[in-house]
Amino acid sequence: MKRTDQKQPDTYPIQKAALVILPAILLGVLAMIAGKEPPVLWGKQLAAWLILAFLAWALRRFAVRIPVYVWDVLLLLLLAASLLGQGTDGVRRWLDLGVAHVHAAMLVLPALLVVLCRVKKPYPVLIAAAAVVCFQPDLSQLTAFCAAALPLIWKRGTKRILQEGITVCLCILLRICLSVQTVVPPVPYTEGILSMLGNISGILVAVGWIALLLIPLFFVFGYYKKKSRPLLCLAIYYTVTILFILDGHYPVPFMGFGLSPIAGYWLAYAVMVPEKDKDDPERGAAA
Repeated sequence: MKRTDQKQPDTYPIQKAALVILPAILLGVLAMIAGKEPPVLWGKQLAAWLILAFLAWALRRFAVRIPVYVWDVLLLLLLAASLLGQGTDGVRRWLDLGVAHVHAAMLVLPALLVVLCRVKKPYPVLIAAAAVVCFQPDLSQLTAFCAAALPLIWKRGTKRILQEGITVCLCILLRICLSVQTVVPPVPYTEGILSMLGNISGILVAVGWIALLLIPLFFVFGYYKKKSRPLLCLAIYYTVTILFILDGHYPVPFMGFGLSPIAGYWLAYAVMVPEKDKDDPERGAAA
């Protein structure tokens, strides 16, 4: 007799999720060691990858039981909390959590995109989040978030005038952010980590780019295999985030020192509803 309750394959298995970011992290560790940076820096990177993976795996077991509107509120408040800090030269991108100094947008936005895929009408939260990032201000994260939100806006069943209106609002926020954007001096082991790899070997720079691009490709392949909208949103978000490092003034996620991209990646994993527990993504959980 054929069983009908067989476990469906996970859209986002933890083994693959952990392995896909590991090459970028290891290359960053190599560059920091070669550059004689303190072991505490690259040690934190490795520890964050391992410890946060376990915490995300544990959180995911009951995250699906938490109402989606609760996630919306919590993530939006966490993002907005960055605006309450004193900041530096008008830049308020970071949260001081005591034990860590985290980049609010990189921590929150990936998970927020995943959660909004489960909301029938995500537009108020989407615009609110974009407005917060606009006034941090953070052009790279705002651009990545707005681009990744397009599949949520231009989905079937949404009125054309609403789609166009929200898109125009996001474009206005991008223009405002561009006008108030403040350039933060690059840190060698964060924004300049690819240059540190280049000091070892030019080949390692090419390998570094491949390692970085593997991350959005992982989500692209997952999307085409499962037609999962959260994976498509994450693919766009990480693609734009990685392309912005060409400017030289933006953090290199996973490879450069910084716990926020790693924590944000694993938080997105934690709130990703397994395929077997998920309704039609067009319906999702009502909020």
